[in-house]
Amino acid sequence: MRAGQDVVIATPTASGKSLVYRVPIVDAICADRSRRALLLFPTKALARDQVHALRELAAATDPGLLGVGVYDGDTPPSARRAARSRAHVVATNPDMLHRGLLPNHEGWARFLAALEFIVLDEVHVYRGVFGGHVGLVLRRLLRLCAHYGARPRIVACSATIANPGELVGALTGREVAVVDRDGSPAGTRAFWVVNPRVVDPQTGVRRNHMEVTRRVATALRAEGVPTLAFCRTRKSVELLTRYLREDEAAERAGTSRPDPAARARADDVVRGYRGGYLPERRREVEHAMRSGQARFVAATSALELGMDIGGLDAVVLSGYPGSVAATLQRAGRAGRRGAPSATILVLSSRPRDQFLATTPEHLFARAPEHARVDLGNPELLVPHLRCAAFELPLRVGDGPAFDVAPDELAPVLDHLAGEGAFVRDAPAEGEAPRYLVLGASFPADDVDLRGPTEEDFAVLDTAGRARVEGDVLARVDFEDAPVYLHPGAIYPVEGRTYQVDRLDWDGRKAYVQAVDAEYYTEAITRLRVRVVEPIDRREADGAAAGLGYAHLVRCVPGFKKIRFRTHENIGFGPVDLPDLELHTLAAYFRVPDAVWGALGDPERRAGAVLAAAHALRHAAALTLMCEPADLGHAVTVDPCEGSGYAPALSGAGEPGDEARLLAAGAACLLLYDRQAGGAGLSRAAFELAGGLCERAAAALAGCRCARGCPTCLGRIPEPGDDLQGPPPSEDARRVLEALAERLG
Repeated sequence: MRAGQDVVIATPTASGKSLVYRVPIVDAICADRSRRALLLFPTKALARDQVHALRELAAATDPGLLGVGVYDGDTPPSARRAARSRAHVVATNPDMLHRGLLPNHEGWARFLAALEFIVLDEVHVYRGVFGGHVGLVLRRLLRLCAHYGARPRIVACSATIANPGELVGALTGREVAVVDRDGSPAGTRAFWVVNPRVVDPQTGVRRNHMEVTRRVATALRAEGVPTLAFCRTRKSVELLTRYLREDEAAERAGTSRPDPAARARADDVVRGYRGGYLPERRREVEHAMRSGQARFVAATSALELGMDIGGLDAVVLSGYPGSVAATLQRAGRAGRRGAPSATILVLSSRPRDQFLATTPEHLFARAPEHARVDLGNPELLVPHLRCAAFELPLRVGDGPAFDVAPDELAPVLDHLAGEGAFVRDAPAEGEAPRYLVLGASFPADDVDLRGPTEEDFAVLDTAGRARVEGDVLARVDFEDAPVYLHPGAIYPVEGRTYQVDRLDWDGRKAYVQAVDAEYYTEAITRLRVRVVEPIDRREADGAAAGLGYAHLVRCVPGFKKIRFRTHENIGFGPVDLPDLELHTLAAYFRVPDAVWGALGDPERRAGAVLAAAHALRHAAALTLMCEPADLGHAVTVDPCEGSGYAPALSGAGEPGDEARLLAAGAACLLLYDRQAGGAGLSRAAFELAGGLCERAAAALAGCRCARGCPTCLGRIPEPGDDLQGPPPSEDARRVLEALAERLG
């Protein structure tokens, strides 16, 4: 960094990465007070945590030397003005950079002209579709810096992924020096993999992993071990927080009916942390963790990133996080002061979890996953070109800034100008034409980096007041409202229970009152997809590949009441809320009739086609440089033969009976974009149909399992599977090879 290089540091959690940029920034500003630095964090909480640490370092060096400001959605207008005009260092997030800073760059001209450092913390988060958006935002930022005469150094920090240099290079368009050797002191780390015992040998059902997580957490809490427990869902966070608070209060009071003082003390010792909490509550929990007041915290992935949360001795993972990189990142939250630490991974009954039960070395015997982005995706590139043209007139020569050759960019800009997206400015003699976006509205307002957004719902605690009033208790995303805020739902906040009395759908408000409930609620959801209008199609020898507009519908027809502790179902209730719809694009692949007929048995057909769809989705994610979560898959009938709605499958867990039944009679694999309007992934899958199927078949052929595993089937073999006939992975490979041969 002192030599002026761009650098990425990819070492484990708590290895000192933050100091690598804090010290040079303070040092540079000590030498020249005009220098500026921009710190980019994926979350608001992480930004504020790092700002606090940087202020402490600057104050210890020279009080009053360094002005550090936060510029995000929670920042008051006066503080935003101060950050823009007086701060030497500004911390923000990609969303605010995209919508707030870049479109108003004239007001930031002095800051951008003096920009010396751009820090990209937790850069491994920027992958898939979200990473593609962030990369284009960074290209726009660097373009404006060049306009104001600055060439800032880039400092990126990443968890231990396999390709940190490649990722940062793709995001920024620069070659970076990679530092991936960890020389930091670290205490002994112990890692346990706990598999709940089988409680029903006939069905193979295992004990609920949340119950085992609670027992593990209880043992750590009882010994006073500072612990962070990561749960997969917000509901799991609330349940674990409630149970541990009850246990803590009962132990302190020495009775099963603790007094209010014991309950209050338990509320301080055991905390919850998840999305949806108001910023004030999140800051309070973060402070309690740093001060040591909170000894046990249950959290979602919101605390996975590298905030300094004090000294922890243990991490409990309730279920496999989904990737090796995320597992190691979360495990690294313990032992942050060089002390010995423990990580306990409690497995669930999900296929991937049970795969780890038999091969736990999978966590350590292979390199962490690759993080990939595709800035050339036209569904992402074109909207950001409009944003760039609004910020500064766009010329053909700007193509390399966006990884596009000038001769490729020119026809695109002319076409968009003809469509009215740009205004083509007639060039003077000897000059290249300029492309502008006119109007008062910001094109950035129409580009959502993290997917489509709707106004979220405010959860109002009426507490006996008028039903139209109440204090804001929490906020819930639009898509989650039918699941968590339907009338009759129990909405928990740090273990306390509130019942939803009324949901004002149009007003985006849910009115709740505190209740002493003996149960919690769980919504029943249904997700279905179909191709409503084919766009393009090609056929060859009975096989077909197509592209079409798809319609995804999610509904919540009812909810279950689940008793605390025992988790028994004690009742049902109906839900009458609007369905949530998503209009997107889908690619589909019809299995040749000859291959389909050769499979014969319906069960065999179902196993083969479900495994093929799973393999195809993951091959597409790898080929198209996106995350598997960016795509969904289903098995349906050929859209040209009147395709109906099919149950959409998630890639994790076991397909339901309905999906199996449909798969036995359907011969068409469906891949769809999980973003409104499509993100260009399914279109690319259609264009690469033959090669994509070939790659998926190769992945199945290269799997080392004997009968199938989560890697190749998306599930583990069941006791009832036919162990004599061909394994589903072999049948799925035959299906994909036939498609590859005919569509190649």
